[in-house]
Amino acid sequence: MSLNVGIVGLGRIGRGVLRGNFAQSKGGRFNISVVCDVMAIDHVAYLLANDSTYGRPPFQVDCEGDDLILDGKRVRYQRVDRRRSSPDDDSFGVLRQFNLDVLFDATGTATINDFRSLIVQNVAKKVLCTWNVSGCDISLVFGVNSQSYDPIRHDVISASTCTGNALAPICHVLDKHIGIDYARAITIHPQLSDQRVLDGYHASSQLGRGCASSIIPTSTNVGKSTTLVLPRLQGKLEAMSYRVPTAIVSVIDLTATLSRKTSLEECVELFEDYANKQLAGIIYCDYGAWGHQKASIDYMETEYSSILLMHHLTVSQGNQLGLALMHDNEHAYCCRVLDVLGVIQIRK
Repeated sequence: MSLNVGIVGLGRIGRGVLRGNFAQSKGGRFNISVVCDVMAIDHVAYLLANDSTYGRPPFQVDCEGDDLILDGKRVRYQRVDRRRSSPDDDSFGVLRQFNLDVLFDATGTATINDFRSLIVQNVAKKVLCTWNVSGCDISLVFGVNSQSYDPIRHDVISASTCTGNALAPICHVLDKHIGIDYARAITIHPQLSDQRVLDGYHASSQLGRGCASSIIPTSTNVGKSTTLVLPRLQGKLEAMSYRVPTAIVSVIDLTATLSRKTSLEECVELFEDYANKQLAGIIYCDYGAWGHQKASIDYMETEYSSILLMHHLTVSQGNQLGLALMHDNEHAYCCRVLDVLGVIQIRK
């Protein structure tokens, strides 16, 4: 039986999951019965139907009254303020009528207390969110630790982050078979909506600089995202990020000191084996096209969490590994969120 799902927050990821749900299956992979944001419904429909990055969706979008009409299915639109004033705030109580199995929160603004209150107030049986909310019951990266989900113990679930979903499968393979003593990840990430278009005030001064004018060094939570699903790497992984003036597709450059001697041939065989078997559809080994290497835009709208650039995989001195991977930081992540929804079970 398909999960009954609600979505709160129709930014890039909320809209991407909604779009992916109806693109993957006629009428929707899951029964999304209600979506929420603060915008007027006609603006929501406009943003769903017209996307500067991905173009128009492969299904019809319309709106009528309080309903969005997606792929012929009516989805109720509810204007709800995404900002919670307190855990006792019952502004989401209007969603009880939908008898939601899962409320998917893509706002990035809620706390663990907000999520717990939604369950206590019978707004939804489970909450799934798109960031590393402190105190969640489990952080899941599909294909890495999704088998650890327990419907009895896990009510507030994180789908990790886009970069966490990209890096965790690679670290999982390496650490399981060879071991990682230390690793440093550098993410080269497209500009995001938390940056300024023109120089201006920002709590993080460098993100206040015009996003189209500079390569901007900043922090990233990819290390935390990875160690939440691979706790054995705690204290072994560091990371930083550069924001660059592109629209989509992120790069992760990883250097690692491995726990034992290995070879390039062993690593190639290992990644190819996982790409073809245990992590098929999650990681992909890319050798380019017609003898030529691709550019980042060529990976737009790919569904793989991690695309390994095999020509840049190196092993030196026996245990020094270097690799580069690309991933569509929106579309691929939204695909994994839908996969995590597919893992969630509800106690009846």
